[in-house]
Amino acid sequence: MSIASQHTTLVDLTMPLSSKTIPVPGHPAPMLTPLHLLERDGVRNTLMCMSLHTGTHVDAPSHFLEDGSAIDEIPLERFHRPGLRLDLTGIAPGAAISLEDLRRAGFDPGGTRETILLLASGWSDAAWQEPRLYGGNPYLATDAAEAIAEAGPSAIGLDFAVDHAKPWPNHSILLGADVLLIENLMGLPALPERDFDVLSFPLRIEGENGAPARVVASVPSAAESA
Repeated sequence: MSIASQHTTLVDLTMPLSSKTIPVPGHPAPMLTPLHLLERDGVRNTLMCMSLHTGTHVDAPSHFLEDGSAIDEIPLERFHRPGLRLDLTGIAPGAAISLEDLRRAGFDPGGTRETILLLASGWSDAAWQEPRLYGGNPYLATDAAEAIAEAGPSAIGLDFAVDHAKPWPNHSILLGADVLLIENLMGLPALPERDFDVLSFPLRIEGENGAPARVVASVPSAAESA
């Protein structure tokens, strides 16, 4: 049940975006170039150039699937769902996160459908400004990705790269099951396990395979939770 009507605190889960944001290997670093200057043009404006899959973003099924939905074709309600958080902070850097790891963290396939399932390792909080963000990260083992796909959440949100290397099989497994991917989140370990909402609205870019997003958790205040 949505908690949007309660008194809540909004928690920003979005990775700061700048020219220093670490891109996926092989993608260009974000370029932000002044286009208009206040002292010259009377207004400030900036030209931005980057991959759609840089920083915090949502992957649409068309990112990997020939006939998959584009980001602007996905119903808005898919991006606002009750959140569930799994604590994976004990996972070692570079380790594969198995289905057994998910179970130890409380993964309940029957309780995840239509939620946004957050996988909280703490990795991005530690490494978001460092080249090791990609490469040294934990990632999902195939059995874990398949179990999540079968459970059918609306989306999963991660603070680590979902795949370890090409051909990125977990993307195909999850997007093929219409489970959206919300990548490069931060601050997940500090969230409660449940009883909060996730709002993850990507830019409405026509026909594209993903888009940057501002992702927020709406968490009940202490007074409301008591």
